[in-house]
Parts: sequence; structure tokens; C-alpha cells
Amino acid sequence: MASKKKDPAARRARESARRAAAAQRIGPRPVRTPRPRQPKTLYDLKPPGVFYQDWERPIGADDDVMSKIDAAFGTESREATTMRLMLDYRRFYGPNIPLGAAGHLDLILENTNLAEAMGVTQTETRDSVHSLHAQGLLLIADDGCLWLTVPPGTPYSAPNGQWAFGEKKSDAPRELAAGG
Repeated sequence: MASKKKDPAARRARESARRAAAAQRIGPRPVRTPRPRQPKTLYDLKPPGVFYQDWERPIGADDDVMSKIDAAFGTESREATTMRLMLDYRRFYGPNIPLGAAGHLDLILENTNLAEAMGVTQTETRDSVHSLHAQGLLLIADDGCLWLTVPPGTPYSAPNGQWAFGEKKSDAPRELAAGG
């Protein structure tokens, strides 16, 4: 019996036969269902620049948040308007909202004719641009210009896991360029 334990080739053969017999009894292993990848939010990608330093995070369900704001300030107040805008941004950006960048993006959309150039409505253009921005495919540079970008960790990103700025899509709005 001692020789049985010392012969590694025989041991591997016995183990292989045992696995084969078990596979015949049990059947093939079930195919594993891959877990869907969790998409990274813009906040997780940590975009560079002054527009991405402050992040807002409204806490609570949309209806609860709005009812509290309406009760405290009124439905037509500036606070209520701002909160409605933040909750609208939350559909694109998730829980963390780059309020300065998102608002600046709205300014760019107001001062350009992207909707006309693309042949779609202003709402469709706004939704598409904010969606691309939320994925990190568009960023606002420190000078206020809109750039086509490649987020870090993707095949075409810059070396060392940095952001790659590809093509300038829009200049800064006139209000920002004029200094206010």
C-alpha cells in the first residue's frame, strides 16, 4: 500500500479517473452566467479640471426631496428650480452630480446650434450630450471648452491611465469667455 502513495503518476491517474466517473454521474458543469459589468459613473472616473472639483449628492427619492424643498421654500422658488434641475441631472450622472460642469454644459448647448446641426430636437440633443458627458466621453476643460475625450482604463486612453483629450467640440460660452 505504501507504493500507492509514493507514485505521483499513479495518483494523478486515479484522480483523473475519479473526476471522469463523477462527471459521467453528475453531468457537465453548468455554464456560468457572467455578471454584468457595473458601469463606472463620471464620479468614479475622477475627471480632471476645475469643473469637476465640487460634486453634489441629493439624498432621498425624487418625490421626497422635492416635497421637502417645496414645503421649505415654495414650488416657484429658485431653490425648487435648482433641485428640479439636480434631480434631472441625477438620471444621467447617478448619485454624484458635477453641478458646475453639468450647468456649464447646458450653457454651451444654449449658445450653440448643435440641435440644428444634428437635425434633432433641443431636448434630444441635451439628453445625448449629458449622457456622453456622464460616461466621460465629453469633458469640459478648465477654459470652458467642450472636448471629446477618452476615459482612463480604456484601450485608447493616454499612457499611465490618464485622460486623452481628442477633439475640441465647442468653444466656451460667450458669457464665460467675456469674464462673466
